[in-house]
Amino acid sequence: MPGARREPERTPSHGTADAPSSVALVEDDMHIRTILVAWDGSEPSSRGLALAEDLAAQYGARLLLVTVLQPTPIPAGALVPVSPFPTQEDVERTQQELKQLAKALLARGRSVETELQVGQAAEKIRELADRYDVSIIVAGRSGKGALARLVLGSVTTALLHTTTRPIAVVP
Repeated sequence: MPGARREPERTPSHGTADAPSSVALVEDDMHIRTILVAWDGSEPSSRGLALAEDLAAQYGARLLLVTVLQPTPIPAGALVPVSPFPTQEDVERTQQELKQLAKALLARGRSVETELQVGQAAEKIRELADRYDVSIIVAGRSGKGALARLVLGSVTTALLHTTTRPIAVVP
């Protein structure tokens, strides 16, 4: 009709029932096959493991649980000969802990592998991420105790600055 006002045409916007949401598009494009979980037994790493397990269930991915035992800094002028490296007892205890975690995850139907390394944590995690061609690294924001929080917080920060892989940082 001449002179009649026309309503503008409405097109569906993102997030409506008629259009795919941007989240669905991202999920369809993601190919998560292996998830590296930086595990130190802290609450943040426990929450990270829970997130990783959810992602593994959603994408059918395998989990790679990684613990890195770092050399202990020896104070300058220490008179007692102390090894900076973890003891055999530390290594065995950590291996047992990883084995128990893996057993629980396997019982819930997850595919899981474990790695225990000794060295600089960020460097070892980055090397393992490359070796296993992981899709994403899940790390806690910080670790156990005040000193560990500084050290492990710096590990997560180092990973954020040096890896080319996606990282999920869990508080």
